[in-house]
Amino acid sequence: MDHTNTSIKREPFALIYADPPWSIQQHGQRGASRKYDLMTTEDIKRMPIADLAADDAVLALWTTSAALPDALEVMRSWSFEYKSTAIWDKYYMGLGHYFRGSHELLLLGVKGKPMVKFHGQLSVFREPRLEHSRKPQEIVQKLERMFDGPYLELFARERPNSLANWSVWGNEIDADITIPGYPVPSDFVQRNPRS
Repeated sequence: MDHTNTSIKREPFALIYADPPWSIQQHGQRGASRKYDLMTTEDIKRMPIADLAADDAVLALWTTSAALPDALEVMRSWSFEYKSTAIWDKYYMGLGHYFRGSHELLLLGVKGKPMVKFHGQLSVFREPRLEHSRKPQEIVQKLERMFDGPYLELFARERPNSLANWSVWGNEIDADITIPGYPVPSDFVQRNPRS
């Protein structure tokens, strides 16, 4: 498979889809820290994501209720302005000190003036819960219907179920891009150039 490298000129991303490994309230017996490595908000904020985005771009950023204030800070630090929120209704009673969480939040931010292709998308996604933190593939199709690419998924675990122009980056996948200062395992794999 051919991989994009930051030294190769490529088109900036018009939509960035991200599911950061928030460390907020994730260290308990059933927390995410038992499943994968977490990042502090400061580390997430320092990622040079604004450099990857087109002048007119969209950020779709997953967050938990506990991490919501930090997610808004991350959005601003990546040069996006918060615009709206969608809810993933998981049909499941989760954990929580006050309300028992049965949903996750998908924040939408913009940089510049991206064009919206479809204005009929509902703000509640009713999709069954998957294994810990995995998001439904149907969300990718909803985002593609609303916005043109090229697309980038950050913190990806698998390639999107799509024929569209998606690139991926993360610890659990063979990444298509590198992010300076944020190495992932595939950055250290020797790749043979195409003949």
